[in-house]
Amino acid sequence: MIDRPPRTTVHSGKVVYDGQPWLSVERHHITTPDGVDRHHHAVRLNPVSTVTAIDDQGRALLLQRHRWIVDTIGYESPGGILESGEAPDVCAHRELLEETGFSVEQLTLVAVLEPMPGLVQTPHYIYLGHGPRQIGPPADAEEAGRLVWVPLARTAELLVGGQLLGTGTAVGMLAAVSLAGGQELVASALEQVVPTAQTP
Repeated sequence: MIDRPPRTTVHSGKVVYDGQPWLSVERHHITTPDGVDRHHHAVRLNPVSTVTAIDDQGRALLLQRHRWIVDTIGYESPGGILESGEAPDVCAHRELLEETGFSVEQLTLVAVLEPMPGLVQTPHYIYLGHGPRQIGPPADAEEAGRLVWVPLARTAELLVGGQLLGTGTAVGMLAAVSLAGGQELVASALEQVVPTAQTP
């Protein structure tokens, strides 16, 4: 039997910033496993779902965006914060449709993770989407970006270049490459999706 690691003891805590519904910041009095008594901050964010939609040509549907906080232009899987009482898969479908105008036939959950557990609590539900089809234009102008088909074969290149933004995007792309198995992945050029107003 494997011994459990030592635990941090939390003595008390209080909210020092309430930015609901998006986030809160807490200050805690703790004792670390090595016996050090100290204060530590914790950031609490709502759960997030992301979806990397994959087509039958080995490409992922991503949004090219400028993120002003990190002043970076890169590629992201559609996703967002769960609404009150919303299931993670329902959120993934909703965010994909709002941000891209696409729907998928099936979602596969490939990871549930905490990106920064030493400071931030924000559960991430990472999905792959199968059978993407465009059913209309994007509806969320705030999250608008350049919609692009990105070949899975370019995943390593984009990761090393810092162009896959967010944990959900990186994990989704790596999971898609892994699940592709022996399928030949062609590192072709990124192809912009031309939005249409078509409906089913």
